[in-house]
Amino acid sequence: MSSRVAVVIPCYNHGRYIGEALESVLAQTRPADRILVIDDGSQDHSVEVLRTFESRGVEVWARENRGAHNTINELVQRAASDCEYVSILNSDDRYLPGRLAACLELAGQHPDKSVFSTGLRVIDGEGSVMPEEAPRSRWFHGAWSLGRQEGITVPEWLGQANFVATTTNVFAKAAFLQKYPFRPYRFNHDYFFLTTAGLEDQIAVRPEVLLEYRVHGSNTIATKPEPLIKEMVRMHLDLYKEHAAALKADPAMRKRFYQFARSSWDNISSFHAGLLQVALAQLAARATEDELETLATTLSGPEMDEFPNRLLAGAFDGKTTLVSGGVLNERLETLKASHDLLKQDRETLDRLGRLRQTLLQSKWVGLGLFLGTAQPLAGNQGKKTADKLAHLQELCATHWWLKLGATLGSKSARALREGPA
Repeated sequence: MSSRVAVVIPCYNHGRYIGEALESVLAQTRPADRILVIDDGSQDHSVEVLRTFESRGVEVWARENRGAHNTINELVQRAASDCEYVSILNSDDRYLPGRLAACLELAGQHPDKSVFSTGLRVIDGEGSVMPEEAPRSRWFHGAWSLGRQEGITVPEWLGQANFVATTTNVFAKAAFLQKYPFRPYRFNHDYFFLTTAGLEDQIAVRPEVLLEYRVHGSNTIATKPEPLIKEMVRMHLDLYKEHAAALKADPAMRKRFYQFARSSWDNISSFHAGLLQVALAQLAARATEDELETLATTLSGPEMDEFPNRLLAGAFDGKTTLVSGGVLNERLETLKASHDLLKQDRETLDRLGRLRQTLLQSKWVGLGLFLGTAQPLAGNQGKKTADKLAHLQELCATHWWLKLGATLGSKSARALREGPA
């Protein structure tokens, strides 16, 4: 007997998009067993749109506004009554047709996991796919590119970025969602939930793009840095508190937590690791000397069996300077250098294109090509773009036909000799 899957959708002021979201669920190759929507006090025409889908099996409730986290938690409770899996969809996003089938397959391949995510692409307010390099989609694709680092673990990946990116990318066992309900954060309720799943080794990922995340003017995340940075610090403090007992008792959990915490120093999210240390200092300042002593002396575990960073400490060979940490920064510098080279090459290619266009538009050059006296100006010598540009500029400055044209008063010949590009 196949597992039952519920798709749950919290809706708030997305009358423009909720129809597309529901159609994407109804178009699944593996149909959802239930589709549940709660309108969270919308002020637009969302409810009217939702009612038109009730005849197609969509379960709709409408009530006063209680916030996204409460709405999702309420939907999970309703769905968990008869569904093993819950797939969350925000009311402005869309699934691709094979998402539910793929997530169920992934769950079957990893029966020991509870949370499943897939690749995504970014769409704009009109539903068009944004290029990966577009300013508003660049972060999401950059976050996923971090996962291509050799040997990276899920906790490390989550420390560097909330690559899952959205509650729309959560397909999970209903029991796990009930165990860890979403918290009342404005921005980070998905990040806390996902980090907890990562620390408990409960996440499986399928890179295939199976959902569309919409970026538009009313996204919650469109805000100034300060409130998001502060909430990030609070979220991390909550992680310490939530998992304190497990961290003390479970070395494997600690190892995953170390991976997450260390990689978070190089994160591309809005987490300021230094400010977290400031917050921890304030908490330590409130403890007594005896409490701090007890805290330190009662720590135990396999970490005590050898010196930390032992291999690094003994790695100096008398020649090469030791380098500690900063792996992501090194990669970033490499990527930046590569990006700068590509930018330079693109600019050179633009200059080459403009010069060739000027040559093509020159009547004097056209006459020379017709007479067979200016053939070198139509050449393409050089391996690299910069070589091709330098060669063509040199020809423009020295070729006798352009010299003659400039002498006879040809404006285009004079401009080419003077370096129009």
